[in-house]
Parts: sequence; C-alpha cells; structure tokens
Amino acid sequence: MDQLRDNLGDAAAYSLVGIALLVVGFVALDLVTPGRLRNLIWLDHNRNAVMLATAQVIGLSIVLVAGARDSLALELWRGVLYTAIYVLLAIAVMMWSFVLIDWLTPGKLGTLLLEDDGHPAGWICGAVFIGIGAVIGAAIGL
Repeated sequence: MDQLRDNLGDAAAYSLVGIALLVVGFVALDLVTPGRLRNLIWLDHNRNAVMLATAQVIGLSIVLVAGARDSLALELWRGVLYTAIYVLLAIAVMMWSFVLIDWLTPGKLGTLLLEDDGHPAGWICGAVFIGIGAVIGAAIGL
C-alpha cells in the first residue's frame, strides 16, 4: 500500500508540473507566432496552428516521459526539477528553431501559419518540434 501511495504521489507531482510546462510551452509558441494562438486554434480552427501546437505537445511529452523515467532513483523534488529543466531547454530550442526556420526560408513563417491551408511550412516546423523532443529525450540519462 505504501508503494501505491508513493507512486500516486509521484504521478501527481509529475503530472502537475508537466501540465504547467505544457502551458509554458504554449505561451512561448504564442509569443513567436503572430495573432493569438488560442484564438487561432479554438475559435478559428486553424489547421496550421493546431498542427504546430500538437507537434509541440508531442515533443515536450517525449522529454517529460524521458525525464520522469530517468529520475526514478532520485528524490521526488530532484526528479521533478531535473525533468522541468530539460523541458524548459526543449521549449527554448523549439522557439529558437522556429525563428531559425523563419529566417532561413522565404516569406514570413508566422504569416504562412495564419493561413488555414495546411501549409507545408507548418508540417516542417511540427516535425522539427517532435525531433527536438526526441533528441533531448534520448539525451536524458546518457
């Protein structure tokens, strides 16, 4: 019974911190894209915005899972902090990649993503976000 209690406590702690970090990631993505991202997704049903935010959630979730799995031997607060630092790194790298892709490609990436046409630039950025999450997730515990 003690193990169940401890596991539930750990799961709750990682879940709450994970949700908070996903919100931080969403806010960061909103800062680098034009317009209000939440309006683009929930009111305008913009497919480009949905795809980009979904890819970010997948990428950050990969890092959250890897961090939680790798920190099992640590005290709970250390494991949660350890995981949070890696997720914050992933958010920073994702936002940097968005700006870099915008700089390296023709047109304004944010403006292209405002269009609701499934623009290929959105797919590229989404794939990059998932790739960043996979690389950082794989690097945890090396």
